[in-house]
Amino acid sequence: MDFKQIEAFVYVAKYKSFSKAAEKLLLSQPTISTHINTLEEELNVKLFDRLSKEVVLTEVGQVLFPYAVDMMDLRERSHEAVKEFLNEVSGSLRIGSSTIISEIVIPKILSEFKKEFPKTYYTFDVGNSHTMVQRVADGVLDLALVTRKIPKKDLEYKLFIKDKIVLGVYQGHPFYTRDSIFLDEIMGEPFIVRDIGSGTRAAVELALKQKGYDFDSLNSVATFRTTHAVIQGIKSKLGIGFMSEMAIQKEICSNEIKGITITDLMVEKDIFLVYSKKKSNKKLLKQFIDFALKDKN
Repeated sequence: MDFKQIEAFVYVAKYKSFSKAAEKLLLSQPTISTHINTLEEELNVKLFDRLSKEVVLTEVGQVLFPYAVDMMDLRERSHEAVKEFLNEVSGSLRIGSSTIISEIVIPKILSEFKKEFPKTYYTFDVGNSHTMVQRVADGVLDLALVTRKIPKKDLEYKLFIKDKIVLGVYQGHPFYTRDSIFLDEIMGEPFIVRDIGSGTRAAVELALKQKGYDFDSLNSVATFRTTHAVIQGIKSKLGIGFMSEMAIQKEICSNEIKGITITDLMVEKDIFLVYSKKKSNKKLLKQFIDFALKDKN
């Protein structure tokens, strides 16, 4: 077996799809299939069950998976050892985050880091906090910026920044001309909400609970998986919704959406940088973490 086969195996296992694995690895789907078939022939086992909508690991595939992740990690650490000997910060980082963080926060950090360490390269993944944490835990990502601390073995969380959650309302809505409202005023309004696993939803659920309200008491008319979908739903006047203050910026929402403060409901979410303790000695990763956290705490 070679590293290309192992890498293909890990990515197909994580994304449960040959096409998604090919997309993430910048390879063709036939190439991924060839790597998996060759690996299965070499080991004389079947590693995946091909179902109608996804592929899943067989029992022997589940046995191989953690070793395959360790092999990929060992390859990276061996490269890092040589680079450290040469006193060079270079290589690639696999980073994950939510959509808004990836568009507003990450580009600036990467641009500044790239200027200081030009021999670096980045691949990016986007999803909700639960998904990103799991991919860091599985070794698919080196680090991620997430809005929830989800307990996982060997993961380390560092506070990055705090983000305020506000009520997004569309132009023409009665609340649009106001700077603040009270919680009781919003309870009958049609709401667009985020999916379970979203850091924004978790922060709102906690804040409402502390005020004696249940999240289900909101008049929910739609549930969306991304902040962009929520933004488009609000713009289309489907409803109003809780959203990150970072998202309500002129270049994203223009004047079509306004962020309103709820006087008696303070909602903030912490944004954490999460990485595996097993990889904390990786020079590039350590350098990036230190760089991202400087002047933040």
